[in-house]
Amino acid sequence: MKAAGRITTVCCLVLAAFLMAASLAAADKPVNIEFDKKAKRIDLVTGRELPNYTKAERGSIRFHRGRLDTPEDFVTYFHDGIRRAKIERITLMEKVQPQFSIWRIRFVGGSKNTPRFHDFAVSFIPLDSKTNETARRVYVLMNDLKKIDWGTDK
Repeated sequence: MKAAGRITTVCCLVLAAFLMAASLAAADKPVNIEFDKKAKRIDLVTGRELPNYTKAERGSIRFHRGRLDTPEDFVTYFHDGIRRAKIERITLMEKVQPQFSIWRIRFVGGSKNTPRFHDFAVSFIPLDSKTNETARRVYVLMNDLKKIDWGTDK
């Protein structure tokens, strides 16, 4: 009886270690970003053209409605009224109608919404596509991006 209890305990500890390692691996996974093909990719702070970054450091994305010095960890949009969604609850954002700031949002639970965004800019810490080294935070117009993909394993 005691041997069976020890085996169960060891199996539980191994499973817990495996799940913890998988969780840490997902936390290190970068966020995929995609610029609109027509975008000039201009940094709003420096005025310089940015490289075509494709990855951002997880946890670095912030949205800006009124000012660049007041970042928000949520998006503000209009659906059937003004709403907010925390970044941690979003898995994917895709631009649908840029002329109206319409984006499709997919949430962690699988639901989706296609609202009009109130945020005008997004900032993030880009990762070099070859070395994964971080660069300084950049600020771009929301309309310059086509997609932000946090992945389904949030």
